Amino acid sequence: MNPVIKAINFRHACKQFDPEKKIEKAAMDLIMKAAHLSPSSFGLEAWRFMVISSDDVKKRLRPFCWDQPQITQASHVIVLMAKPGLTVPSNKYVTQNFKRRGLSDELTKAYIEKYKNHMETEVYPRMTSYAWASKQCYIALANIMTTAASEEIDTCPIEGFEKDGVEKILNIDTNLYEVSVIVALGYRAKEQPERRRFPFDNIVEYIV
Repeated sequence: MNPVIKAINFRHACKQFDPEKKIEKAAMDLIMKAAHLSPSSFGLEAWRFMVISSDDVKKRLRPFCWDQPQITQASHVIVLMAKPGLTVPSNKYVTQNFKRRGLSDELTKAYIEKYKNHMETEVYPRMTSYAWASKQCYIALANIMTTAASEEIDTCPIEGFEKDGVEKILNIDTNLYEVSVIVALGYRAKEQPERRRFPFDNIVEYIV
């Protein structure tokens, strides 16, 4: 079986972790390398990843995550934060980002104008900077879960949380970062349940 498909088949939203089993640092470094290498729109990397292994912090976090036991059972919890301010076309970070491409000043300026037009005509009429930056975080989330699964490490993505409470517990400066999504990682305490998916042909359409 293809190793990527094998990992995806292994992955499921693990609802019960074995709290006694901890993820080794080398495995976490590998998982976070996948997060770091993840693509983002226009290559902006408008995100930051907080990796939590402290039992005390996880315990304080749990009430603001709908009291889900995965938070305290998991070996590690990763909080993916969006940095929406960095996506604003006028932010100097945008200019610095495009300058990394090694283009001429003229081409860099043209690229920034193209980006500005995209944000003003396609993004802002439909969503906030936070929502757009959060979309990028979900790309990294998928890579985190797939890489973890390739190491037979279980994950559970968590959207059920109180954003303000989580940000307060973690002392996050919301002028810079906003929590997008959370994922718990560890080792399953029970067998993987049966996977439920609609038929392939109901979901996938090929246009040739």
